[in-house]
Amino acid sequence: MNNTFEDLPVGEIVANNPKAAEVFIRLNVDFCCGGKRSFIEVCQKQGVDPHEVWGEIEKISQGSKPSLDFKNFEVDFLIDYITNVHHAYLYKNLPEIKAFVDKVWHKHGEKYLYLDELSALYTELENDLLAHLPNEETILFPYTKTLLTAVKTNQSIDIPFFGTVLNPIRLMYQEHERAGEIVHRIREITNNYTPAADACNSHRVMLLKLSELDADLIQHIHIENNILFPKIEALEAVLKERV
Repeated sequence: MNNTFEDLPVGEIVANNPKAAEVFIRLNVDFCCGGKRSFIEVCQKQGVDPHEVWGEIEKISQGSKPSLDFKNFEVDFLIDYITNVHHAYLYKNLPEIKAFVDKVWHKHGEKYLYLDELSALYTELENDLLAHLPNEETILFPYTKTLLTAVKTNQSIDIPFFGTVLNPIRLMYQEHERAGEIVHRIREITNNYTPAADACNSHRVMLLKLSELDADLIQHIHIENNILFPKIEALEAVLKERV
């Protein structure tokens, strides 16, 4: 491992090598919302040897089935993928998970005290995400496709009401950061979604669904923060250079 690699942001490492995500997840390294931190920084924070971690990344990447190479996808394809896969997942599953959280909380809240905090956290997360998704789908994503067409056809476009893509993207980063904080706390209070030995089936299903939501959000936010948003910013920069 060379110094250049040590200085790479962890989000960029996963963007270039998606299999690295498995190692970072095991080490509890946030590569989506915290994707701009350097590899050496996160290794030092977690108290692990960077050479050993890099060795694990190399090992897990050898002979493995190829992951989707999001970094080399066109911006419009990425947007469609995020909308049709990750946004669709959230629209379907957020209310279903809420029903399980409410059911388990009302039935077992006195026995499992963490359920009070879980209910409040999940309600905030669901409300935030259901407000966040339409902003991407009706503002940032459509404008990005217009931007892509303008760049490809060498045309100009009107300045959007938000001025520059940096403004909505900055807001998206902030909202992703808050979602990441909530999910991190949910992990903590559920002991990484581990059910008690005497937990009922609904309780176990709730934790399983929360774990699946966690995994989906990790990939969803990683794709946007570390791949899509930089691509959008680069498109706008190309268009501005032509003016």
